[in-house]
Amino acid sequence: MKKYVVFFLILFFPLLASAVEITENLSISGTATTVYQWLNKARGDVSNKDRGSAVLDFNVSFRPIENGEFFVRLSFAKGDGLKGVNPFLLSPNADDLFSDLKNINGHSRDHLLEFWYAHKFELNKDISIKLTAGLIDSTAFIDDNNYAADELTQFMNEVLVHNPLANLPSYDSGLAVEFEWDRFHLRVVGMRSKNEIEKSYNWIGAQIGYKLETVIGEGNYRVYAYTTNKRFEGWKADTYKALRGIGVSFDQQLIKDTVGAFLRMGWQDDSAQVDYNRMFSLGLNFNGGIWGRKNYEIAVGYAYLKTPSKNEELKYTQVFEGYIKFQLFNYKFLSSDITFDYQYIYDKARNPENTKAGHIYTVRLNFHF
Repeated sequence: MKKYVVFFLILFFPLLASAVEITENLSISGTATTVYQWLNKARGDVSNKDRGSAVLDFNVSFRPIENGEFFVRLSFAKGDGLKGVNPFLLSPNADDLFSDLKNINGHSRDHLLEFWYAHKFELNKDISIKLTAGLIDSTAFIDDNNYAADELTQFMNEVLVHNPLANLPSYDSGLAVEFEWDRFHLRVVGMRSKNEIEKSYNWIGAQIGYKLETVIGEGNYRVYAYTTNKRFEGWKADTYKALRGIGVSFDQQLIKDTVGAFLRMGWQDDSAQVDYNRMFSLGLNFNGGIWGRKNYEIAVGYAYLKTPSKNEELKYTQVFEGYIKFQLFNYKFLSSDITFDYQYIYDKARNPENTKAGHIYTVRLNFHF
């Protein structure tokens, strides 16, 4: 009985949002997402599976003073989709599902993802500094991208949402400093989190970026780097190493407000045991406006990830993903869209008999409020 109640709340809660009073200082937003995925074998030890999941993300923003904001984000989920039976190294659904929302990052905390306070200091007309402290998500500051950074409305595979080599921590205590000067930005983020064996570690990342305006449209060019302390297992027994890496995240409109492209590249030191040490991804985004209709979107993306030579099992991974998204309606505070998504994942093993490949077909339904 409980699972039906959860599904009912996730599917119909946005329809009740009008009962919540929104003032000049208080606002709420969120997304109810239902996903169903089918995995079909293409090669290797892959079983045909199909699984579903449903998630309700709920955000509250309170601005008690000018330039000051308190923010809370909660998430509730039913099911783990294909995550629990995924035979590949990369997840075909980067969203936080049921098991992700229990004892988050090894802490005795469920559902609460973000809880922070931010304050912006206006130094000049085009110069500002913003400080954010609390439970934060580093992906809000590092490796952002206009066409490939939102698992709810864009690509679903984790490699096309963010660069996995950046090891971006989420939902832990941290401090972010953002400096903006006209079209230039500098962001520095420090966080305290836990690794897979529940050892605490520090993560520090910095990103510089520039927004370029040309006749063909807007472009955003970002370069970032990060490091941790020695809290990750090395390839040799009883050794611990730091994670370090660099990356770029570019997006550029090719036809203003209609066609865009993105490119990511990343590298990380492989002194610690890491799955991959080099990657790149790229893709195209087509707004329906190119055909005179603005209620749908088409995108395609490709990613290649290379493993270190010390990895005796896997050589590389390739991912192709494409989706078409249709807007169902947009009325006052509520909108809805449906996405049909296809992924092909190929894990090339050093022993050809262990190579795996599969096709994943997805239907995703969103309500945004």
